[in-house]
Amino acid sequence: MQKRNTFGLLCCLVALCFSGNASAQLPPIKIGIIGPVTGKVSEDMGQSIVGGARTFAADINQMGGILGRQVELVVRDDQAKSEVGVAFAKELIAQEKVVAAVGFGNTGVALPSAKVFQEAKIPLIVSGATGVAVTKSFLPPAYPASYIFRTSANDELQPIVILNDVIDRRKIDKIAVLHDDSPYGQFGNQNMIAELERRKIKPLMDEVFKVGDLDLSALLRRVRDSGAQAIVIYCLGPDAATIAKEAYKQQLKLPIVGPWGMSQQSFVDNAGKAAEGARMAVTFIENDLSSVSNEFSLTYRKVNKTNHIPSAVAAAQTYDALRLLALAMIQANSTEGPKVQEALENLQQHTTTTVVTRYYKPFSPTNHEAITLNMVVMGEIRNGKVVYAYKEDANSGSIARTKQGK
Repeated sequence: MQKRNTFGLLCCLVALCFSGNASAQLPPIKIGIIGPVTGKVSEDMGQSIVGGARTFAADINQMGGILGRQVELVVRDDQAKSEVGVAFAKELIAQEKVVAAVGFGNTGVALPSAKVFQEAKIPLIVSGATGVAVTKSFLPPAYPASYIFRTSANDELQPIVILNDVIDRRKIDKIAVLHDDSPYGQFGNQNMIAELERRKIKPLMDEVFKVGDLDLSALLRRVRDSGAQAIVIYCLGPDAATIAKEAYKQQLKLPIVGPWGMSQQSFVDNAGKAAEGARMAVTFIENDLSSVSNEFSLTYRKVNKTNHIPSAVAAAQTYDALRLLALAMIQANSTEGPKVQEALENLQQHTTTTVVTRYYKPFSPTNHEAITLNMVVMGEIRNGKVVYAYKEDANSGSIARTKQGK
């Protein structure tokens, strides 16, 4: 969402301090990349987390790596299963000896896996999962120092943006709230209801459905009978598509609004024409015409040999997470966990090479969330693509949105 220099200070430091020959002689810096590459309803996120990481590695290694060492990605597929995520977290640390990790697309996988990294004092930047507890669980006083950071918009922010669209901009207060029974859906729904309560609005419906349920006809009939004027959902892309298709089938012409998972290709592909007009809270829009969006998108497609990004938001957030890690390692002049953790909490350099936004002091000892409310916008499906829902957001897409608050 901002104009960036090719690689800015990061690459200048690398080029000045280290030669290509020295880089080739030193052992690589191993960074773990983990996500639901084959996680049924989460593959878009997992594949894009890996794709975003590969794009970063191609960029940074071409310029000499970090601290004169090439970056080696150690990729694992957590399959959207908590036990698999925990097992791979342990493997990455004990066997692969990674110095840091990035990824995780599902809150239910990220929470127990993050504890493994925390206890090993290995920095983890979560680039997909949005459950608030993923970062808050490890902050002081629970732990003297937290090693868990995030570059995605958490589930306290997304409900605000969603309801700003539905209530403040569209003037709709008769709302049906639907969510799936996963940890992600349940935690997200809790925050959605809390935000409605803060606005002194009671939803006409607040109902849960099972992940993967393909027959939601009865649920949508209840939405019709409730008199709701909008449907707010909290679930992953494929389930959101099931809701959109059933609403379309029943000719229930209501706005459908939800979290960033609805920006994934699986939602567009599965919902088809029923996806048109659906809106979602996002940090990045691939079809933005700004230079940063185009450059990242084109590089991603070239590196990953594909013609589209399954989840552009997950890819961009992962790329940025790795950029922040690189800056921290350079500032610390080390890959040791405690030193990198301290540097992440006290980054001195403005970023000029990131995709979602320009980060200035993205983290602090008491706040490990890089994304603030001003960095989240509404996307909308038009002609099968995610675009800005509002012209003013599109017009300001190239403006750097730096972190607000502490």
